[in-house]
Amino acid sequence: MLLAAWQVSATLWPAPYLPKLQTVLASFLNFFHGNLLFSAVLPSLYRFAIGFGIAVLLGSFIGLTLGYLRGLNEWVRPILEYLRFLPTVAILPAALLLFGATDGMRIFVIAFGSIFPVILAAMDGARRVDQVLIDVARVNGLTVPQRIFRVIPPAVLPAIFAGIRIALSIALVMMVISELIAANDGLGHFILRSQRLFQTANVYAGVLLLGAIGFVLTACMLAIEGRFLAWYKGWRGAADAI
Repeated sequence: MLLAAWQVSATLWPAPYLPKLQTVLASFLNFFHGNLLFSAVLPSLYRFAIGFGIAVLLGSFIGLTLGYLRGLNEWVRPILEYLRFLPTVAILPAALLLFGATDGMRIFVIAFGSIFPVILAAMDGARRVDQVLIDVARVNGLTVPQRIFRVIPPAVLPAIFAGIRIALSIALVMMVISELIAANDGLGHFILRSQRLFQTANVYAGVLLLGAIGFVLTACMLAIEGRFLAWYKGWRGAADAI
C-alpha cells in the first residue's frame, strides 16, 4: 500500500524530490553490477565485516572474562558504562585525527559503536551461568582458563547472540555515518554525494539497499543462531513443557 501510494503521488504530483518507483528501481539495480558495485557496495561491506567481526570477537572475550572474574566488576563496569554512553558520532572527529581519513578510522568507529552491547550481554550472561556447571568443572580439575573457554561460552551463547543482534544494527548505522566524512567510496558517501547533486533516485535507492542489507544480515544471523542454539531451544521447550 505504501509503494502504491508512492507511485500514485509521484505520477499525479511530479516533484524532483519524489521520483517514480521505476526510476528508483533502475537506480537500485545499478548497485549489483558495474562501477557502483566496486565503489559503493563492496567497500562498505568490507568495512562492516571487519569492524563488526572485531566487535563480536573482542566483545565476547572481554565480556566472558569480566563476567566470570566478578571481582573486577566494581573497577571495570563504571568505565564500560562511561564509554558506552559516549555518542559514537562524537568519536568521529577524534578518530579522524588519530587514524586519518582511512579505512582504519571507519573500522574503528564501527567496532567502537557496536562492541558494548556484546560486552554487556556476555558479562550478564556469564554471571547467570548455573553454579552447578562451574562446580562440576572445578571438581573435574579444570583450571580457571579452561573453565572460561570450555564451560562458560556454551552457557552464555544465548545472551551473546542477543547482544550481537543489537550490535548488528548499530554497526550498520556506524558504517554509513563513518562514510559521510572525508570518504571517496562506500554507500554513505554515495548517498551524500547523490543528495548534493540532487540525484534523488540514487538517494532513495541507497537507502533501500541499506534496508535490504540489514534484512539479509538479520536473516543470516537468525539462521546461524538457530544452528548453534538448537540445543537451547529444545531445552527451553522441554522446560516449558514441564
